Amino acid sequence: MAHLFDRKIVFTAIIVSLVVAVPLIFFEFAVRFVAPQAELYPRYGYSERFGHQMAESATIVHQLPGVWRFIYHTNEYGYRISMPEVSNRYDRRNVIVLGDSNTFGIGVNDGEEYPAVLANRLSEEADVINLGVGGFGLTHEIRTFYEFGLLFQPAVVVLQFSFNDPYDNFYEMVTTVQDGRFRFHRDRSMSRAMGHVKQWLSNSILQRSAAYNFTRNYAYSYWQARVVQRESSSDKHGKEAFYNRLLVAFAEDLKRRDIPLILFDAPGDLGLWPGIRRKVEDLDRDGLLRHLRTYQWYEGISGYGTPEGHPWGAKGHRVVASHLVAPLLAALAEGKPLKAMR
Repeated sequence: MAHLFDRKIVFTAIIVSLVVAVPLIFFEFAVRFVAPQAELYPRYGYSERFGHQMAESATIVHQLPGVWRFIYHTNEYGYRISMPEVSNRYDRRNVIVLGDSNTFGIGVNDGEEYPAVLANRLSEEADVINLGVGGFGLTHEIRTFYEFGLLFQPAVVVLQFSFNDPYDNFYEMVTTVQDGRFRFHRDRSMSRAMGHVKQWLSNSILQRSAAYNFTRNYAYSYWQARVVQRESSSDKHGKEAFYNRLLVAFAEDLKRRDIPLILFDAPGDLGLWPGIRRKVEDLDRDGLLRHLRTYQWYEGISGYGTPEGHPWGAKGHRVVASHLVAPLLAALAEGKPLKAMR
């Protein structure tokens, strides 16, 4: 009798497993054929300080199977390789580059991202340290600079603006300004428990599932929109005002430190935020930063995007680097001599 009962349990377990597995397998193949999803493995991990970060010392595969494939390597700090060793003294001046996925170089292989191209072009003058991370806004970039970038005793800072920065500032608001002083906060976009789940998922084989990525992409967009709405006014001017407060405080502090700041945008992105564009132009006139206007950089040039969807492919990154060389050389010439920085 017990033997028959055990067989019934096993049979029931098999039926239940099939009932669950068959629809999931069907969903997986349906997504792969009808709506293929990009894969990123390992994906961004959780960070209480930044909300998210790239995996450290990792080989990251980014692909749409059968369509495109890119490989990204990160160093022991989770940034795109390579960079000089952190020290109290440097043989050459350092240029810090802050930005999001455009600066990290999503959609191009190692060495094709514009900071790497710049490093080659400026090899006799300075080292270029790429601190760009996908999904970062100015709130993340400022914290990155003060917690890590300052260790390189930078001679110049380059800041790249993207249209989604004012939104990203409210999704993971890790830096605010109070009475002209930066305050750094723990990320509040999710609980610690959810953060640990995200950390586990970022290295899970699930990242290679089309069905999982399909579900994740829609769920993430919904969750991000809810957090941004919760943390900010839905008014566009409110997002511009917060970005401007961060930027003014950052530019003024760099001025006090005698570190030139150069700001430029991805194609047309600053024009989408007229309040931020006006503030950038004011800061430019006041000598607090140098604004590079990019709208003419791509005239007569086609095919400079990436099949992955970002505005700059390898050609686009070369265009960006070519227009940054002269302003950087000028800023380096005007800045502190190397011996004064030691």
